[in-house]
Amino acid sequence: MKIALFGGTFDPVHNGHVRATEEIIRQGIVDEVWFIPVQWHAFKDNVNVTFLEHRKAMLKIAVQGKAGIKVIDLNENPTYTLDTILKAKKKFPEHEYFWLMGTNLVEEFSSWKNPKQVLKEVKLILFPVPGNEREQNDLIDSSNPIRVEAKEIDLSSTIVRERLQRGESVEGLVDSKVLEYIEGNNLYN
Repeated sequence: MKIALFGGTFDPVHNGHVRATEEIIRQGIVDEVWFIPVQWHAFKDNVNVTFLEHRKAMLKIAVQGKAGIKVIDLNENPTYTLDTILKAKKKFPEHEYFWLMGTNLVEEFSSWKNPKQVLKEVKLILFPVPGNEREQNDLIDSSNPIRVEAKEIDLSSTIVRERLQRGESVEGLVDSKVLEYIEGNNLYN
């Protein structure tokens, strides 16, 4: 099968994450998408990241009943993209792998750990995120990425967290059952 790996902190997972995965499956780019929650993100402030078990639980709630979308635990505590790809290939060698990411990450890609090796291991799937017209990177040439033709997703976990911290509604931004989990566990206050 063709598998898109989708790694991140997902703090919290939001409807944009899920819509992107559903869209690349709908377009037939891949057969499945595997969300891979990580302990920390190399390019973000990781001081106040929500406990990993909560983020895994929210992901499982968000993808429940969604065909072709799974949450995979590769013991990502901590790791880099290349490590994640190599772990998946070793554990499930029968699949062809891709890496799903937003266009907002293209500029920083060169500063990732071993970016050239990442490109040898997988083809990138770039999902449109608004405000990132400079989707250029010397390492990512026209032969590698698959650029998804879809409506841009103008949403981030930061927006969701900030709205929750201000006591504002996030209806429509996160799955209603994910919101129940957030409220039931007193997250993002």
